Amino acid sequence: MANKPTIKDVAKKAGVSIATVSFVLNRRHGQAISEAVAKRVLRAAEQLHYHPNASAAGLARKRTHNVALVFYREPNMISNAFYSAVIQGAVDAAMQAEYNLFFSYVNERYRGHADLPKVIRESNTEGVLFIREVHPGMIADIQALGLPVVTIDQYPPVKAVDTLEIDNRTGGLLAARHLLELGHTNIAMFGAARQRPSIAERAAGFLGELKSIRPRARWIDCRDYSFDAGYQKARELLGRKRRPTALFCANDELAASVLRAAYELDVRVPEELSVVGFDNIEMSRFVHPALTTVRVSKSDLGARAMRRLLELAEGKSNGVRRELVPVELLVRGSTARPPG
Repeated sequence: MANKPTIKDVAKKAGVSIATVSFVLNRRHGQAISEAVAKRVLRAAEQLHYHPNASAAGLARKRTHNVALVFYREPNMISNAFYSAVIQGAVDAAMQAEYNLFFSYVNERYRGHADLPKVIRESNTEGVLFIREVHPGMIADIQALGLPVVTIDQYPPVKAVDTLEIDNRTGGLLAARHLLELGHTNIAMFGAARQRPSIAERAAGFLGELKSIRPRARWIDCRDYSFDAGYQKARELLGRKRRPTALFCANDELAASVLRAAYELDVRVPEELSVVGFDNIEMSRFVHPALTTVRVSKSDLGARAMRRLLELAEGKSNGVRRELVPVELLVRGSTARPPG
């Protein structure tokens, strides 16, 4: 007897991805799939006499009461002050809903189904939450199994997946507006990896707000977001005769590194240099002077993402949703009017 056709056979015959076949056959709404493509998928399935495997298509409805939280291997991910708070919010929301939460790492290189986290390969989860970095191929393969996926601060961008993001653009705008209102015109943004969507959005909001006033503004590139990298770059920057009077840092760790370098080089903050951070991690209240920063409700970000995942897993919602988590500026002691 010939082997039964699989979803891969349908995808190949229709000339589309496995995820697209899954979206069409499971009648999931909110996906950017044209009527012509949908008809092609249905015709291919009919010609092949394909019927979705009940166990695979029903994974999202299997009552394991388990969900998976997945992130890529990188140093200090869990100990990172920002993401640890996000994870705590996700854990709290899962516990409140009486779900078990499995943690899993994945490697940067994704070669196919065999590289999926074990909890997914063994059909032991009802949904998957990714934090920050994602692989579009992995997401498509997970969705093809009938599992909902939600991402937090996703990178690179994937359209056909639910995501929760910080309102980074507004945060950058608020930082710029604050420094302009204080009278600064010699301003710079201090950060790394500008190609990352979250940082690009912060830069767009910050530099875009400055354009209307036409102050001197520039981007100062740092190797990465670690305290050590920021400290080395900050010492180099603050050692120059011509330095900015105000810095907007892409996160609070970089801002703390600037404060440390300024202290060692006898650059007074905020009298000679104003510093603004982003994230409002716990440390920002205890550095000296206390850091003016853009506040993000980190635990709320994780909790909202988890609640959204559970909505999808329990069939209470469908479609793709992009949510922005609001921000606010907290003015503390690290900003003041420019010298002179």
